[in-house]
Amino acid sequence: MSKPEKEEDMKENLANEIMAEEELKGKPTLDKIMEIIDSVGYDKKIIKEAYFRYKKKEDFANKVMMEVGIKGKATRIKVMRIIDTVGWNKQKIKTSLLRSTIVSRIEHD
Repeated sequence: MSKPEKEEDMKENLANEIMAEEELKGKPTLDKIMEIIDSVGYDKKIIKEAYFRYKKKEDFANKVMMEVGIKGKATRIKVMRIIDTVGWNKQKIKTSLLRSTIVSRIEHD
């Protein structure tokens, strides 16, 4: 087994271990945890904190999307990026989302 394959196995084993401890399921969750491992390293505590920060932001984005009446993964990602930019204020998020989806620009004389 080559070095990259061993490292990939280590990442997957660690991700599966974290998922078992936290009773998480699903391939998208596994992929996200492995992505976090790539960015922060192999410290379980830091990985769990990063995942739960991500999950909190994703849940908040879903709540905002439900209030606005929109769906979709791409839109959820857009809302999560808006949260990074404007913060956790729902009204600011909704305003930024509406501004980002304007089809034609308003021109002033």
